[in-house]
Amino acid sequence: MTVRWPMVPLGEVAELVRRPVEVDIDGLYPELGVRSFGRGTFHKPPLTGADAGSKRLFLIETGDLVFNIVFAWEGAVAVAGPNDNGRFGSHRFLTFVPNPKRADAGFIKAWFSTPAGLEVLGRASPGGAGRNRTLGIEAASRMPVPMPPPDVQRRIVERLDAVEARIAQRQSEADAVDKELARLLAAAFHRIAQDAPRARMGDVAPLVRRSVMIDPEASYTEIGVRSFFKGVFHRRTVSGAEFTWQKLFRVNEGDLIFSNLMAWEKGIALAGAADDGCVGNHRMLTCEADRDRLVPGFLWFYFTTEEGFAQVVAASPGTIARNKTLSAEELPNITVPVPSLDAQQWFDALQQKARAAREAQAAAAAELDHLVPALLAEAFAP
Repeated sequence: MTVRWPMVPLGEVAELVRRPVEVDIDGLYPELGVRSFGRGTFHKPPLTGADAGSKRLFLIETGDLVFNIVFAWEGAVAVAGPNDNGRFGSHRFLTFVPNPKRADAGFIKAWFSTPAGLEVLGRASPGGAGRNRTLGIEAASRMPVPMPPPDVQRRIVERLDAVEARIAQRQSEADAVDKELARLLAAAFHRIAQDAPRARMGDVAPLVRRSVMIDPEASYTEIGVRSFFKGVFHRRTVSGAEFTWQKLFRVNEGDLIFSNLMAWEKGIALAGAADDGCVGNHRMLTCEADRDRLVPGFLWFYFTTEEGFAQVVAASPGTIARNKTLSAEELPNITVPVPSLDAQQWFDALQQKARAAREAQAAAAAELDHLVPALLAEAFAP
């Protein structure tokens, strides 16, 4: 906690303001949300008066310091901007209006993004985890906040705003690059795949089960597959003794892995070098490409296309979640394009270049992300 500036209760420099509205059953009420960890506001779909029922709604205006009382303990604090003006929050959102002669809303929000500020929020939100930890109205007004002179507050906020603007610009540029890379890859894939001969997965990338004889004394790293083509992750590394009933199967680099429970939600991934030698349970369906006919990266990309993914969905009977399971019997019957190896290798090289460009963008964005915590640490240093 800073010792350079006096600490005063929030209620001394900012007034709790509630603007209750009378809900019209035929009206529309666009709601506001507040992200945790000081990440700003977001807009929820409009709530109809009929759906609101007995729910109490309060008007939010530009410049309000807004707390989500359910998640305040993890930094769900934001300043309402011009685009948030006229939106609504439930009784779970507290709005404070700072006295402009004493306090800046952006400065107070920044304080609550620091470790010391989060500690204050945590103490004011008693209870267990999640929805059991609620920031009370009286406790919120008593929370101590540092109060340097207003001009000092404004300078700190201006510096933080400038960095956050650079982060937003970099993210916008990264999104544009990502969209262009996706467009170029899709066009290149279509060019070499559209007239290519087709083959059954069972003939060119059969389902392979490499059974593991479990040694209770050995360690095994178990993999999982994220949905939405987000790749492989390592679930846990444990001794063989932990696997009391599961069958395990070895994963090799280059395997195309389908999560049979979540393939319908794009739970499809390509095993990398870090995954070689890991294990998966019976729900991880591993297909090994015939390297004389298929490049694994090309095969994976096919299943990210509308055509390829549609075949996975068709081979996943059922209706919802765990009942919608990719059939190990139908998977080998899915047909895939098989252009020349030279064409596939050319395309895979393009994918690697695109991946390198995305990683460079992510690294640059990460550097900027570190600036905000560094500035906060400097501004509120003891």
